[in-house]
Amino acid sequence: MRSKKEIQLLNALEAAACAQGFDLVDLEFTGSGRNALLRVYVDKAEGLTLDAVAGANAWISEVLEKLDPYRGSYTLEVSSPGIDRPLRTLAHFVRALGEEAIIVMESSWVPSAQTAPENKQRYKYTGLITDVDEQKQLITLSVDGAPCPLEFIHIKKARLKGHLDFEGRKDS
Repeated sequence: MRSKKEIQLLNALEAAACAQGFDLVDLEFTGSGRNALLRVYVDKAEGLTLDAVAGANAWISEVLEKLDPYRGSYTLEVSSPGIDRPLRTLAHFVRALGEEAIIVMESSWVPSAQTAPENKQRYKYTGLITDVDEQKQLITLSVDGAPCPLEFIHIKKARLKGHLDFEGRKDS
């Protein structure tokens, strides 16, 4: 569950990202004191370049100065989401259809007969994203060959399961 402060920051950064032609993937605040770090993950439809990340750093810094969301100093890190990119919105799940994801549900989540095969109580699911029902807000994974619909509102954390392909690599 995100704090009010995180939600306010996400909303402000999301608006700024959209205006700048970026997709705000996610953010995370870790550490404390001199080790505090605010990591902001951004992406662009055409991909990220070093210049794009530097430009994003500028407008993200402006938003942070206006909001001043965290006491004290912290390091801002603007980053690409990488191959194990976070999935935070329904649109992120739609773009990831057909890809493998790892989804962690809230600890308070109780599966219904509709949303868990054989009504098993699990909190972590790994499977292929096979469907996103935006109206019902259900994400369906294929888990062990069976469809497993999960309620978007109860997803605590989700990310793609990154895969590296070394098959096509030629050694020098």
